[in-house]
Amino acid sequence: MAEGRRQGALARDSLGVFGAQIAMTVFGVLTGIITARVLGPRDRGLFNVLMLLPITLSNFVKFGIPQANVYFMRRRGAAASDVASNSVWIALALGGGLALGCYGARDWILARFFPGASPMMLAAALLQLPFVVVQAYFLGVLQAQERFREYNIQTVAPTVLALVGMALALLWLKLGLAGAVVTQTAIVLGITVWIGMRVHRFAPLRLRWNGRLARGMFAFGTKSYLQTLASTLHFRIDQYMIVYLLNPTEVGYYGVAVSLTNLLLKISDAAGTVLFPRLAASAERDAHAATSRVCRTTLFVTVAVALAYAAAGPLAIRVLYGQRFVPSIRPMLLMLPGIVMISLYLILTRNFTSRNRQEVNIVAAFAALAINVGCNWVLIPRWGIAGAAVSTAISYSVAALVLLAVFVRESGHTVAETVVIDRGDVEALLRLVRRPRPVPLVAGLRASTIPDTRRKDA
Repeated sequence: MAEGRRQGALARDSLGVFGAQIAMTVFGVLTGIITARVLGPRDRGLFNVLMLLPITLSNFVKFGIPQANVYFMRRRGAAASDVASNSVWIALALGGGLALGCYGARDWILARFFPGASPMMLAAALLQLPFVVVQAYFLGVLQAQERFREYNIQTVAPTVLALVGMALALLWLKLGLAGAVVTQTAIVLGITVWIGMRVHRFAPLRLRWNGRLARGMFAFGTKSYLQTLASTLHFRIDQYMIVYLLNPTEVGYYGVAVSLTNLLLKISDAAGTVLFPRLAASAERDAHAATSRVCRTTLFVTVAVALAYAAAGPLAIRVLYGQRFVPSIRPMLLMLPGIVMISLYLILTRNFTSRNRQEVNIVAAFAALAINVGCNWVLIPRWGIAGAAVSTAISYSVAALVLLAVFVRESGHTVAETVVIDRGDVEALLRLVRRPRPVPLVAGLRASTIPDTRRKDA
């Protein structure tokens, strides 16, 4: 009975996070339609890579602190206030320093990756960097305390504001690419202030620096850092290689395909977000059982949605984005097998990280990154953005299979137990669907499941 309640709570919280991410995706697609139709393929491509820049660079200075925040608060009992306060200092120092360094090299960066963009646009994009890092660190604190209400609001709010902001900047004021970049920067800064105020309510931010805790956070986070850095480069390198080997217009087409196929990843990302703090607080045997159950259920749902998505996607691109973006259809379809496989990867990485076994994730991520870069280098000049999509499918599949092989060996669960849904899983899904009480979009977790994080790190 207790196990059933835990599974039910996990499913409901996952569905709440997934609902928030679906809302985020819907608003993001609507914003993408506005930017695509107003800016056109070339400027839309430039906007894409400019907005990817702070997200990509942030992973060079995160140093695994978001994962360390979850680990130290859940498993080591570190005080939320100390963790959050340390996070602010680290984020502003590392993020701000990298932003200044990149702006100093602006001529080189603009010439190679942002042809046609102005130094002002690059400065606005780089201004986001320290705030993006602060958000990532604070989300780790929220995740550790399983405060999924704030977590989900932070997920949805930026996309709602982006939709409103882009409508004003592009449709009403007609400010073009520069206006879109500045609008997005203002949104990032505003959301960071809001999430800081929310975190301060339960984890008061102080000026003091806890050196002992910081050393532990960096020691744990270094391994997660390498994993996150490799994974992020793996997920983003194709768009930078397209703009380097081809042109921004092709990035505009490819970006539409990526934004639509990433909808499928919201399923596994939502499940993994809710699962991770539970795994960090569980015994190894229980963590393996929960991971296996979530993997097979998530994979089943992802495959079902992918099949429907493959049928409706081409028409959706024509209707929503217009005939100019028809070249996005082929890479979108070619990506789908890899998207299905990476959903398995996103669940399994949480298992290894929760057990301080990030080295497995690192090997899988760097192997996939090397394959992705090599395939892109060969296939993009020959097949264009379709070649990039094939490279993505191959490298995503390799990453997932490496983790699956290690998980099966260490957990004692077979491949079938990990990827093939059983009757009990189907019945659990049906019970969730038939629940008479709807799951709210920003559902939070019962307070009784939140651990006491007031004890200092030992």
